[in-house]
Amino acid sequence: MKSLWMTAIGAVAFGVCASFVPLSAASAADAPMAGIPQGEAVQPWGLPPPPPGIGPVELFADIHDKPQGKFLEGGAFDKDGNFWFVAIDTGWVSYLTPDAKLVPVFNCDPPPEFGFKCEPQGTRWHDGKLYLTTRHVGILVYDPETKKFSSVVSTFRNQMFKGPNDLDFDADGNLYFTDPWGTGAGPDQPDQQGAVYQYSKDGILRRLISTGSFPNGVAVSPDNGTLAVADYASNRMLYYSFLNGPGPACANCAKDPSHTTFFFARAGSYNPGAGGPDGIHYDVKGNLWAMMGIGGIMEYDPRGVIIGYVPLPNGDPAGTNFAFGGPNNQYIYMEGAVSGTVYRFKAPYPGLIGPGGDRLPAQH
Repeated sequence: MKSLWMTAIGAVAFGVCASFVPLSAASAADAPMAGIPQGEAVQPWGLPPPPPGIGPVELFADIHDKPQGKFLEGGAFDKDGNFWFVAIDTGWVSYLTPDAKLVPVFNCDPPPEFGFKCEPQGTRWHDGKLYLTTRHVGILVYDPETKKFSSVVSTFRNQMFKGPNDLDFDADGNLYFTDPWGTGAGPDQPDQQGAVYQYSKDGILRRLISTGSFPNGVAVSPDNGTLAVADYASNRMLYYSFLNGPGPACANCAKDPSHTTFFFARAGSYNPGAGGPDGIHYDVKGNLWAMMGIGGIMEYDPRGVIIGYVPLPNGDPAGTNFAFGGPNNQYIYMEGAVSGTVYRFKAPYPGLIGPGGDRLPAQH
């Protein structure tokens, strides 16, 4: 009987306490925070403030009602200042002009009788052509002169990829792309292990990394010495140092000109929230920027330490990718995938990848 009474008393006490909680919580929420003007946005606990030196975030384009705006991805500027991007859901590859006019270019989906879609994801310009990663048909290249696109590579050792996601070129012209599990039609989806490949300037395909839990964005550092990989499922950045010859930690190390050997692999800071890093780009100072699944962009310094975070103003829950462009290549154009919007702001320094995919000189 005693235990029954104690249970009853506890239930009553809980009910009394619960009845008071909404009142106190509501009053606390309605009251302005000390030192913060009423109406001013406050970052959630755990998210860093915006990085120093950025300009205001403004809406550049809203194409949510167009077929080309259905789940935005990619991001690359051509030499005419056009912002190229893709729509995963509909297969469109398009661009926005400097005055935000939408120009659909081509659709990579095969005929319906094939039974699958292209689902494009990453974009990079190189030598006057646009390279694309796609979930189901591998790496494609589009030639704006002929208006045609063709396959670069679609299998590795006669096996389909799991779903190529993003790509970048090093200073020597070698192509790197990520291949996470679970997004494509490859034979090894259930193993939940992704990979990073190099397609060399000589046309040789090599698998360099096979340990990432979900390798997403990829970028080569300004000094051409580090391959950064956004590990989405682990919500962190991975840094792979190329074997580039003697250094303070390895006086006898040789140089591997093929960029297929790593000296060291490091994990950077874990990110707050439940969404991982997606598309990534370096600026000329060696800071790394990453579009986050929680709907904003994170900046890391060259040591991998988080500097700040810029949220999408409309609260879009899925930030996918972005690109540096605009005046002096110093504006970041970030994509709200679900809302079909593109926002931009001025960054502290220019982006490393300039118009047409040219790598700008590093600044020390």
